[in-house]
Amino acid sequence: MRGKYFLHPQVVCEQVAGRYFLIAFGSALESLPYLREINETGAFFWKKAGEGYDLSTMAGEAAGIYETSPEEMEEGLLLFFDQLERAGYVTRDETGE
Repeated sequence: MRGKYFLHPQVVCEQVAGRYFLIAFGSALESLPYLREINETGAFFWKKAGEGYDLSTMAGEAAGIYETSPEEMEEGLLLFFDQLERAGYVTRDETGE
């Protein structure tokens, strides 16, 4: 599994009225929409990535919480972060560390 993802420094994840949003500010608004809604699981992954967790660790921890296998969780994790990477919200650690 690939290493870590780094969050765009000018994007925060906030919960508003029970929903989760990525909110861009500052110069990020030049390339990103102001708001992007994500689900609760996505917000969990966003927080863990911000704490420096690698993908394997996130998948293992989330598998216990969401009662699924780490392998299934890894698949969803990769899809989530790949979408965010293509959109510019995160960058991937190419070293795989």
